[in-house]
Amino acid sequence: MIFRKPYAFFIKYFRLINLIMAAFMAVLIYRSFKVGNYINDYISDYVSATDGFVLSNYINFYVFLLTLLVVVLTIVVMSVMIVKDKPKKLYIFNLFVYIALIVIYGLDYSILSTIRDNILDVRVSKAIRDVTFIALGMQVISFLATLVRATGFDIKGFDFGKDLQQLEIDVKDNEEFEVAVNFDQNKVKRGIRGKLRITKYFYVEHKFIINLTVGIAAIVIAFIVFMFKIIYTDTHGENKIFTASMLQFNVTSSYVTKADQNGDEIVPDDKALVVVKLDVRKLTEDKKSLNTGLTTLRIGNRSYGRTNDYNESLSDIGVPYVNQRLSTEFTNYILIFEIPTEQMNRPMKLKINDSVSYIRGEIGAKNIFVNLKPLNLIEKNKTQNYNLKDTVIFTGSILGNSELSIDEYSVANKFKVEYNFCSKKDKCVTSYEYVTPTASGAYFKTLLRLDGEFDEDEDAGLDNLDDLYYFLNEFGSVHYQVDGTWYDHKINSKLVKPKIGKDGNYYIEVNKNVEKASSIYLKFDVRNFSYKYVLK
Repeated sequence: MIFRKPYAFFIKYFRLINLIMAAFMAVLIYRSFKVGNYINDYISDYVSATDGFVLSNYINFYVFLLTLLVVVLTIVVMSVMIVKDKPKKLYIFNLFVYIALIVIYGLDYSILSTIRDNILDVRVSKAIRDVTFIALGMQVISFLATLVRATGFDIKGFDFGKDLQQLEIDVKDNEEFEVAVNFDQNKVKRGIRGKLRITKYFYVEHKFIINLTVGIAAIVIAFIVFMFKIIYTDTHGENKIFTASMLQFNVTSSYVTKADQNGDEIVPDDKALVVVKLDVRKLTEDKKSLNTGLTTLRIGNRSYGRTNDYNESLSDIGVPYVNQRLSTEFTNYILIFEIPTEQMNRPMKLKINDSVSYIRGEIGAKNIFVNLKPLNLIEKNKTQNYNLKDTVIFTGSILGNSELSIDEYSVANKFKVEYNFCSKKDKCVTSYEYVTPTASGAYFKTLLRLDGEFDEDEDAGLDNLDDLYYFLNEFGSVHYQVDGTWYDHKINSKLVKPKIGKDGNYYIEVNKNVEKASSIYLKFDVRNFSYKYVLK
């Protein structure tokens, strides 16, 4: 079989090949600018940036094909320069730029392909934008230098027109050579070994180019992995205090639910809610609020943004954060995330983007991950039974390690409370007042007096649960039996207490029929936990 050496062809069309490369480079410069500019718009307003976004308008198959063609043509031209012993630094530079560009386009494509489903954090957005624009600058340099070679312009004494003439096409560059191809089935193994030897010889002959290409790709990939995974990433667990963006955080607990406090489902069947409770305080007076746009829930490779649609339905778990002013003291808030149901049993992380931090000797933005261990509030637990004077510990529920105990109870239409009345001359006499139910309401009322105590777990972070009265009003219901029939109603009464005297008891308005009940118990429904406290 007869082949012809290709050097004469490449030398003859040397400028045309460079011009074609320059044209490809110009197209890629435009694409890189579009990608960088889009990411910059995304950082400014990700909602409007993702509206109508089409990935193929920025990166597609032809972008990768053009980049690969530039690499191939660069290697071809560089081979000619090596054979003719001519300057090849430009093509080494081009090779570096466009191999790196393939890696960068691959990274951009991977991230932008899921940008509709995931909220891209600011740190990664800025890093990708900066890397893309740096690559753009290098592309411009490469394009201009290649264009100069294509036109033969003399810039500052670099007379490439003369240099091109000195490539000197001679007979050897265009001579024919014969290659005999014989196929012998009995020599397959020998042929394979021969090909391995040829591959080895090819590597030795082009060792510089191959090592350079592999080295550049390895350095770029290693740099990206090192920056994203090691320098600018930090991981914590729940109940661990850490600092980010001049704020201190402590993620105290997390939950998965589908229902409100009354057990009514508030999300579609294919959705679930993840509730994250965290303490937060500011470290400087200038810091006024928490930027929740920098806080996302990460499950696998997917990110979920915060929602405010269920704030009222989940207020029993905690206070939703809605741009409240932060204090220098820790305050507990909840963040709510809506996720697909199939994701709720997978490992979850709360991701907080820190704008400026110092970590592992480097200053810059970083990702902080908090590994979550959410309690499942969907599956109902068996009702736990208690009797008068028992202590209930709410471990495992949203109340944490809060405790409740009731020592005595009584039911009556009014209660006499004794107190000391003292005159201005410091003379005191024993006086009395009566505590009675309010007259308003849809049913006749009486009073249930309780001598008890509710000790709140401060880490639970629930407002207004500092005493038994508020706890009963939030979670309690009274159940009573009259003539063999059970009745119940939610405890939801105004605060009834003595106006002057203080006896340490709690007075709860209940239905007047409770006075003749044969059995009475209180029930506390704390999400998926139920507690039955028998009084009579």
